[in-house]
Amino acid sequence: MKHLRIIASFPLAAALCACAPAAGPQAGDAKPAQSEPLNDTTGEPETESATLSPLHADGPQLMDDRNQPVVLQGYSTFGINYKPEYVNENTFRFLKEEMGSQVIRLAMYTADNNGYCTGGDQEQLEGLIDKGVQAAVATGQYVIIDWHILSDGNPAQYQDQARAFFQKVSRKYAGNPAVIYELCNEPNGRDVTWPVVKFYAEAVIQEIRANDKNALILVGTPQWDQAETEAGKDLLKDAGNMMYTVHFYAATHKDQQRQDLSTAYDQKLPMFVSEFGITEASGNGALDEQSGQTWIDLLDQDKISRVAWATSDKDEASSIFRPGTNPDSPSLSDLTEWGQWLRKAYTGKDTSEEKDSQDTSGSSEKTAELKSGDNELEVSLRQSNTWNSDGMVFAQFDLTLTNHSDQPVTGWSEVLNFTKEVSIDQSWNGDISASGNTVTVKPGQYHATIQAGESVKDIGFIVKSDGMVEQK
Repeated sequence: MKHLRIIASFPLAAALCACAPAAGPQAGDAKPAQSEPLNDTTGEPETESATLSPLHADGPQLMDDRNQPVVLQGYSTFGINYKPEYVNENTFRFLKEEMGSQVIRLAMYTADNNGYCTGGDQEQLEGLIDKGVQAAVATGQYVIIDWHILSDGNPAQYQDQARAFFQKVSRKYAGNPAVIYELCNEPNGRDVTWPVVKFYAEAVIQEIRANDKNALILVGTPQWDQAETEAGKDLLKDAGNMMYTVHFYAATHKDQQRQDLSTAYDQKLPMFVSEFGITEASGNGALDEQSGQTWIDLLDQDKISRVAWATSDKDEASSIFRPGTNPDSPSLSDLTEWGQWLRKAYTGKDTSEEKDSQDTSGSSEKTAELKSGDNELEVSLRQSNTWNSDGMVFAQFDLTLTNHSDQPVTGWSEVLNFTKEVSIDQSWNGDISASGNTVTVKPGQYHATIQAGESVKDIGFIVKSDGMVEQK
């Protein structure tokens, strides 16, 4: 979500180099914006500040209406179902003027926490989307309407609802060059292959194209938006102006994922990073600034746009604001460590001397620690999130394993006991299975060996049960 008044231009590329802060993009580097979106009821321009150039994909590049490369940088909301207060023009203006934002992503959960398809107030959520679109346009920013699937990993599960939603919003915003449509955040699950996502996307794209033949459309890929090379082998048909999305969290996703992006770029696949962070994939854990900068350098090299997660004051490492931040008047002193890193990456400005020290003493997360006598690993399990959906309770757990011995540990296995019978809804960076009240964690593809003194912090899973569940 980004904000400001009309800016005369948008950057051709974001030169984001942490080692040379002064090289960061500035508002004055922006390109002239020519087109004025019209009010869908009056036919008059929405605002004098809404002069944004229509965007289109040309090979791997995003281009403006003068066929000049454009690299957008911006911020995603947390789920607007969770944090509606941050769909706010004052917040967007702060992001624009202080945080280098040029595009806002409105993340609307479809299943989680009274999602659009699972009992949420659809009229209210559509109103929030419209509020966000108007606020982004009023502050001179592009805006992504994100159909944010997550626990409902297969986009086909709510395909009919998606078609109806995008038919409605594309009719409302037809011809508005600021509006971008993202059809499916992070498809995931064992049976969610690229052909499944492709079939869904082609059906939904038909609804948008019936109203707007030129709007930019973003389409996710399986494995939480990390199967771009699969999409590159079997492209969408008759999609028109579109790009494929890639997501990464730099503390978890490193050389292999960067190589996949480079491979897809060499195949001239149009890509847009619609969500990223430098924490672990769970959204928590320590910031990996080195890996994050390597990612930013790669995106700069290939001129790929990027949107950071998340504009929120939730007490987790991937929020840019500290808990308790007032969305009506955010300030630099409200920025978390992640928010400060992003500001420097996007603008070249160092905030560390302007910001109060972050207070993390009020965390409500539940953490359990126990010693593993079999393999000398210390196990720390943190319950970082919980929500209800379709009458079931979902809980996310993040696992940390620390080898305190002076020898590597291999062939390890951890058994975790819970207060209720559970099943695994999602998992990452481990071979994780459930039986009754127990969850067994094995290395899988990653972390087969944990070196002496090493801590592994990026293993996690989401369990599903018929009631509140805690670790015994």
